[in-house]
Amino acid sequence: MVPKSADSPTPAWPSLPPVAHALAAQVVAWLLCQCVQLLLGVAGGWGWAMGQGILAALVGRMFGLPWWWAPINAIFVPLTIASRVAGLDGSWYLAAFVLLSAVYWTTFRTRVPLYLSNKAVCEAVATLLPTDRAFRFLDIGCGLGTVLARLAPRFPNGDFRGVEVAPIPFVWSWVRGRISGQFRARRRDFWREDLAACDVIYAFLSPVPMTELWRKARHEMRPGSLFISNCFRVDGVPADQVIAVGDGRRALHVWRM
Repeated sequence: MVPKSADSPTPAWPSLPPVAHALAAQVVAWLLCQCVQLLLGVAGGWGWAMGQGILAALVGRMFGLPWWWAPINAIFVPLTIASRVAGLDGSWYLAAFVLLSAVYWTTFRTRVPLYLSNKAVCEAVATLLPTDRAFRFLDIGCGLGTVLARLAPRFPNGDFRGVEVAPIPFVWSWVRGRISGQFRARRRDFWREDLAACDVIYAFLSPVPMTELWRKARHEMRPGSLFISNCFRVDGVPADQVIAVGDGRRALHVWRM
């Protein structure tokens, strides 16, 4: 079941990949703009391109796309026109696509974009970690390895590991771990990770997978272990502890199994 939130509207349309919904939004926006231009007897231009982008963003939201698809839909047509006016080589599109795919990889499928944890978050997580015994810490979706790199040197009694599926973030975190020798990162889908051996799980994902991830954690994690979510709650499951971070706009939600 997918949790409902303000950032993830309940889709009222057939279950299709987000890319298909985004493409459909562009087509609908283009058709509507074409109809209006024919009725008014006017030609298209930059104003119409911008209008089509805004319309595509709105239609995308109607199709149930997350909020972060809105700017993508909004700038797609204007950027395409701008690149043609500037005479850019079409290979730039391929290069940009390959680069973005290597960074965001499964975002379209999992709806988990790349989020980076800041220093204040790491400090808050540090207050939850034991100092008097050995423990294993797993960052699921570790991104660039920021949390691991900041916490591992402070807790020599900890076994710090991370999993990441996107190629470029994984390589970055793997290299950081190899250079420091203080944590390990693997390229692996966190849904396939066995959580039973972990004492602390840290997740900074998105609202979408939280319900299913909670079920997995509750089923696999040992009694007494900690499940920490940065920002995102689990619908219907109050956290045992909520820690405000930084200016208070962000919080850690902590559950003890």
